[in-house]
Amino acid sequence: MQNRNHPITLCNKLSHQWAMWGIILTLPLVFYGVTLLMPTFDDFTYFTAPYPKSLSERLIPFGSYWRPFDALFGYFIEHHINLFPFANHLCIFTGHVVNTFLLYRLLKWLKVNTLALNFGILYFYMAPGVLGTVLDIDSINQTYSLLFDLVGLICYITQKGRWRLVGWIACTYVATLFKENGITWFVITPLLAGIFLHHSKQTAFRFVAVGVLCVLLYAAVRLSFPVNYSPFNHEYIETTIVAKLKDIFAFIGLTFLPLDYVALVHDRNYLWAICSAVLTLSFFGYISVKGRQTMFGKTGLLLLLCVLIAAAPHLATVFTAMHAYGLMPLMVLLWALIITRLPRKPLLLSLMTVSLFTMSLIALHHWHETYLSGLRQERISKQALHALGEPVDSIFSINIVDGYRKYSTFCVRPTDAFAWGNSVQLRTAYRWPQTWEDVSIPEKQRSRVPEIADSAYRAGFQKVLLIEHETVMPVAKRNAQDKQKP
Repeated sequence: MQNRNHPITLCNKLSHQWAMWGIILTLPLVFYGVTLLMPTFDDFTYFTAPYPKSLSERLIPFGSYWRPFDALFGYFIEHHINLFPFANHLCIFTGHVVNTFLLYRLLKWLKVNTLALNFGILYFYMAPGVLGTVLDIDSINQTYSLLFDLVGLICYITQKGRWRLVGWIACTYVATLFKENGITWFVITPLLAGIFLHHSKQTAFRFVAVGVLCVLLYAAVRLSFPVNYSPFNHEYIETTIVAKLKDIFAFIGLTFLPLDYVALVHDRNYLWAICSAVLTLSFFGYISVKGRQTMFGKTGLLLLLCVLIAAAPHLATVFTAMHAYGLMPLMVLLWALIITRLPRKPLLLSLMTVSLFTMSLIALHHWHETYLSGLRQERISKQALHALGEPVDSIFSINIVDGYRKYSTFCVRPTDAFAWGNSVQLRTAYRWPQTWEDVSIPEKQRSRVPEIADSAYRAGFQKVLLIEHETVMPVAKRNAQDKQKP
């Protein structure tokens, strides 16, 4: 009798956890696809790239960053250049899978139903809001900051007494040292614990006060270090109304509206953008309307408050596709609670299936454009090496900025994919050139190229390259007679 029942029990488990098994079975294929993505843009210039850099300077606050784990990874990859970017992809994808399993455990503790559980983990695994992290190369910090924040939450829920405090505080500090936004979970975790442990308001506020003290301690320690200068990204200090509106729209879109932003912003394929929006948002609109009592009840509003707290550091600086990653688990908890409290009707199942399938197509579209950007970088860097012909110590490049519609790190402008010469330096294992400087000019100023090249040669640069669209051309040094020609 036991032998007859065992296959049935196994089938039941498989049917109840179909999303998790689907993820596990497709892991090799998905990971292979991720490893095909090549670095572009600032993947070459962040801590986790293999260019020569000082480890000691980066272990302490460096400019606006204090990310010692990125510094350690950068030191490792600097001495194992051949592992870049495979090692980056391996760390990021592994971390994302672990985060998915941690979220699975949290949903189980929350006692959501099977449908909500399966939807929640699939949504977190492939939603547009996570793709800016999962498909990137310099996002180890974002991935593991969330990982340790989730582990800290689990410690808080499962442990008692002093071990609850030790586990939560230690993990959240580690998360903060991966990326600064991890510090928000000193407040988020005590608030979320009320959902899992049904704490009183007094208990929650007491632990929030402990979290605030931990934040102040971190600030005091950080400010005690000497300040190392590093070039500051001007996007992080833009305070214009237009810039802030862009941040707010990015936050709302990536957090609440799983759309194909590549089709909308880059391709301008409005037909597919509208169709995919209808297919995905029909489900979210349905559960939002039917579950409005849950969404705007005590638990729903608490989760939305936590979303705002998690987004606050990015809204204060800049909100990009990568920054939605830390918000996604909170949205998953909200959607899962709403789904659990709705009757399981055929319409709900149909809309959910269509929405998940459409999101998988959106994820594939984002992957494809990221892959094309990487190929663009490879083509341009190989052309540059061919144009140079031999090792050169100093190079100056002139980038012609065309009308290419860029979108985050998925669709990167050719001159940005080239990464200002850094892609060439990677191909030479940073042996040459020692110096590479550049300037970007719009297409309408292309006539200035000879004049700029002359200035570069006078400044002592040995070679000048013109980067236009996806073409690299050497700009020859002119003699006095050439300069007099109209």
